[in-house]
Amino acid sequence: MINPLKSIFLPLLVAAVVSLTACESKWGKMPDDELIDKSAECLNISDPGAAMIQVCKNIKRECERRREIGIYLC
Repeated sequence: MINPLKSIFLPLLVAAVVSLTACESKWGKMPDDELIDKSAECLNISDPGAAMIQVCKNIKRECERRREIGIYLC
């Protein structure tokens, strides 16, 4: 017998991984000034929702990636 949670959870997990992988190029292509603005927005949000928390994590990761190559923006 298949657990109904597994039949729902697995496709959602796969979709999340695929969408996050697809978004990586979005962050890498983002212009510096836009990344700075979005980073500042994340710092000023007092009570972010779950989706915004993930967006801010992606922005932070992109800032860190650029910092590693010598681009200090945020």
